[in-house]
Amino acid sequence: MTVKFAWPTRKTAAAAGMTAMLAIAPLLISTDAQALGNNRTVERSCGKNYVSSGFTGRQSWAQTQKSSGDCAGRLSAALVRSDGAWTARVYGNSSSAYATHNSTSSARNGLHWGCDACNVTYS
Repeated sequence: MTVKFAWPTRKTAAAAGMTAMLAIAPLLISTDAQALGNNRTVERSCGKNYVSSGFTGRQSWAQTQKSSGDCAGRLSAALVRSDGAWTARVYGNSSSAYATHNSTSSARNGLHWGCDACNVTYS
């Protein structure tokens, strides 16, 4: 006599698929944290910067502001457009930098540098 396990195996596979989808869903949702508006204070080697970005309906913007620290270097900001290209990097002074991009669609991310040598932070 041959015993077939096809039907229970399909149920097990379906249950495993649902479990995998439930496990992956929070990861997909959390990627939105790297979108415009993920405003926060970031700590860098020479101090803290507040990074912020947003969309007003006609213009995307990104701002890097010094919160604390002893870095005298200039701050800068840019945007990742909806097509993935970066706008020109705008150099400010040691306390603030502000970049804008005019478009009816929002940019993907704000880009922030604490000084010329700092790594970029996305907002």
